[in-house]
Amino acid sequence: MKRQPLNLTLPLCPFCRYRHQDTLNYHKSFPACGAFPNGIPEAVRKNGIENRRTISGDNEIHFELAADTEPLRQILSSFNNFFRKQGLKPRITK
Repeated sequence: MKRQPLNLTLPLCPFCRYRHQDTLNYHKSFPACGAFPNGIPEAVRKNGIENRRTISGDNEIHFELAADTEPLRQILSSFNNFFRKQGLKPRITK
């Protein structure tokens, strides 16, 4: 039986330093950030399009990990170590 790849997807927006926490819209269905002050496109929110590179309308602002997310870095590192120990190629990026 062939192994199927395990795909884990974390939305990046909650961990970005540019997200607008002080707006009422952020926790509703129309979140905003420095790159998309009028609302983050659904494809970006759901990681269909990655905002670590330039995309149309992003005001030249790209995803950067917020300073308060050190636990997230540790979790990602743990996943990478687990995959390596299993002989799998980790595809988790930071």
